Amino acid sequence: MISDFPSAPLPLPTAEELDAQLAEFGGEAIIPKELRRTIFPVITKEDIFTMLLSQRSSPEKVVDTFAEAYRSYVGAHRALPTASGTSSLHMALIGAGVQPGDEVIVPAFTFIATAQAVVAAKAVPVFVDIDPLTYCMDPQAAAAAITERTRALMPVHVHGLPADVPALRALADRHGLALVEDASHAHSATLGGKVAGSLGDTAGQSLMADKNFPLGGEGGIAFFATDEAHQRAVDYLERHAIDYRMSWIAAAFGSSQLRRLPYYDAVRARNSTLLAESLAQTGLFRPPHVPEGSTHAYNMYRITLVPEAVGLEDLPVHAVKEAVHQLLVAEGVPAREWQNTPIPCHLPFRHRDGFGGGYPFTLNPQAVRDHRPEDFPNVLTMLESTLVLCRELRSPVEYERALRYADAFTKVARRPDAIRKLATEREYPRPQERAARLG
Repeated sequence: MISDFPSAPLPLPTAEELDAQLAEFGGEAIIPKELRRTIFPVITKEDIFTMLLSQRSSPEKVVDTFAEAYRSYVGAHRALPTASGTSSLHMALIGAGVQPGDEVIVPAFTFIATAQAVVAAKAVPVFVDIDPLTYCMDPQAAAAAITERTRALMPVHVHGLPADVPALRALADRHGLALVEDASHAHSATLGGKVAGSLGDTAGQSLMADKNFPLGGEGGIAFFATDEAHQRAVDYLERHAIDYRMSWIAAAFGSSQLRRLPYYDAVRARNSTLLAESLAQTGLFRPPHVPEGSTHAYNMYRITLVPEAVGLEDLPVHAVKEAVHQLLVAEGVPAREWQNTPIPCHLPFRHRDGFGGGYPFTLNPQAVRDHRPEDFPNVLTMLESTLVLCRELRSPVEYERALRYADAFTKVARRPDAIRKLATEREYPRPQERAARLG
């Protein structure tokens, strides 16, 4: 049997390591290769027993029990468990009253499923730029994109930080629009004391196995603020004979995981705080911005580079980012890019085949744009100057590992000469000049 148990404890960091030779140039890595693997999700005997005992109940009861428990946790009025995050977003849009040919405003930076769900609802996604600090939908950009055919605003709580819902709510109310949350990154995230998923008229959320709150395999859930919105989604599934039902195995696993979600949240918050305090001292790195009144869920942890703080302002920022990325990976830190071009520049929205023959885009050709990456300057600036940790701050990431991640960033920041060497000796294309990729 392959064991998930680590082969050895991770050594505690030492002060000497911070000034040692970088691993990229032959030095010892902060995290040795054999100790870099992290396991997620955590599977315990409670998970196994819950799934076994669930066989005594009907699949419908297992799913309904889970959905009601999580609905109560979020504080939403009604919930509809689904087979995936994309299907939950589809149902959230249907519940919000989105009709074929309607326009739905979405951010140009998100996972592609946000916009694909709009197409699944036979509507047309209209892409707008993001706020340069939060990376969520920019309310001013959204306001400028509203037309007489706009039906909904669909902000994404990207990486786990709630979007500016008060501003977007006011905008939606002013124009008679629905507010549909994509809360797929935002399990337990809060804004003004309310949990993501309960902030809008409807919401969709992925519960797949690599999220902070994981079900077994794939899963999702849609939330509704009214009985009418919930009934619209239920009637739609029945009318079109669509099977979006959640697997009872996924729901059983989720029921036991839900009891541990507050613990996972606390570990992630602790590790995020630890790393933020360390990054703030490096000069080169800046931790994520969290507005007052928001609780960030840190499904991902996006770090901004500040080259001018270490004398690298004369270099292209994307080259500095690529050099830093290379140095961090050599030290054992699994930093990554997560997206390299705005979503409207990906093939499904460049070709716009939709369901065939260009449908549903042909229902509203005035809403269709041939976008270039440069149409979304805030997205491009972010992509060129930031790196992401995706799963590396959540439980069961040990305290020692979080410390060593922090030390790796410190070690790299102390070597602007090495960063300059890589950035000037190697050719790094800008992110959007490479083939579009997700994650």
